[in-house]
Amino acid sequence: MALAEQLRTKGTATGAPGGSVAPGAGGSGAGGSVEVPPVAEVSGAVEVLSAFVAGFEPARFSGTDAETLVGLFTRASRLCEAGKALSAKRAADANRHEASGFKTPSLWLASVTGDSVGDAMDTLDLATTMEHHPGVEDSCRRGKLSKARAKAVGEAVRANPDAEGELLDAAEGPETLRQVKERCSYAKARARRAEDDDARYRALHRSRALRTWVDGTDGAFRLDARLTPDAGARVRAAIEAEERAVFEAARRAGETEPAAAYACDALVALVTGRPTPRGTTTDGTTTTDQRATTGAPRRDAITLRVDLDALLRGDLGDGQVCEIPGVGPVPLSLATDLLGEAICHLVITDGCDVTTTCGLGRNVPVALQRALRERDPVCVVPGCDQPRGIEIDHRVIDFKDDGPTMLWNLARLCVHHHRLRTHQGFVLERRPAGWLWRTPDGREITNGDSRTTTGADRVPGTAPDPPPGTPDPAPRLPLTE
Repeated sequence: MALAEQLRTKGTATGAPGGSVAPGAGGSGAGGSVEVPPVAEVSGAVEVLSAFVAGFEPARFSGTDAETLVGLFTRASRLCEAGKALSAKRAADANRHEASGFKTPSLWLASVTGDSVGDAMDTLDLATTMEHHPGVEDSCRRGKLSKARAKAVGEAVRANPDAEGELLDAAEGPETLRQVKERCSYAKARARRAEDDDARYRALHRSRALRTWVDGTDGAFRLDARLTPDAGARVRAAIEAEERAVFEAARRAGETEPAAAYACDALVALVTGRPTPRGTTTDGTTTTDQRATTGAPRRDAITLRVDLDALLRGDLGDGQVCEIPGVGPVPLSLATDLLGEAICHLVITDGCDVTTTCGLGRNVPVALQRALRERDPVCVVPGCDQPRGIEIDHRVIDFKDDGPTMLWNLARLCVHHHRLRTHQGFVLERRPAGWLWRTPDGREITNGDSRTTTGADRVPGTAPDPPPGTPDPAPRLPLTE
């Protein structure tokens, strides 16, 4: 820190080179000024960091110290993003881009940072958001938000300023970026009127598109699709159903591949109507999935979550939702149309009491499976948002110890975390505020909400774990078939 200390003594914010305050930029009273760190001090801090990185030998640090450094560098990068955004906005307001011959501030900023023009525009937008939303500004100045999270929250609070506190709490917490973005999407949806939702849906429908091309690097066939939420939900449901069949065929053939590869095979099989070759056997012949193609229309189920009184009234009130889980909000008018299709499972606020459903073996009844998917749409471990390859775990009382197959005793975990909890000494508990994940060395990782949607307050299962042997304490789960 000697270099930074030396530079600190070389000037002040109000008169020395490298640090100044523009007229009217701060202070008290007319013409007042406030002392701020000079540019030279920031430069000195950067030089200190540069010297450390230049001589950094990771192998000389313990794993614990390396973990600490990751946290420090992460906070430093967030602070730098906030400082860069604020500085870029000030330079843009002073028309510094014109002095360098650039047409727009974003073009100038992209040339300085080496990023794309789109990234530069995001940086300037972040500064504008910080200017108009003090909560976002405070979080960024404290190094609590990454640029991606700040962008997602900023877009949401511009549409729904009342959600700023809720979104910042989520963004600063252990939720993944995907979960934060989903929460922001619901916040924006709450701010829209029904007419706006219909207009937005029509605009999405008009902008639907499918693009295919050949990757110039390796010749792979690529495709990109833009669909409305309901169409996307249908496609996803069909692919997931076919993917399970492809996986079983691959397992019979003795093959193990990533889930993304099975999903790709499922898409090809659905579009072409032909089974995908599964590989080559020991005798050199090619194996294929021999499932018959009937040609009958598929009836792959999608789930629609909607408040019953809103459905009956025909209008969404404050805090009410109409959504396809994992896809996002949809207009209430679309929900009415979907109800006419047998492929739609409706999750509403009045329905059968599934929390008292109990399986007699390890198999989980269908109604209880839907209850679990409603409560746990992704792996429940804080910081994990894996939606695929989920397994159901008897988490309180193990099945081998006669643990009941009931909602309070079950949780959905990804394969990795299920293995850790079962065999590596990790502990999963449910607290009033959400899930708690305890490592073997005693560290606790928590989240404030096991749900990824804003409808979490209407989902049961938030009570602490009951003592073993007590009756099922969970409240009624609103679910109908």
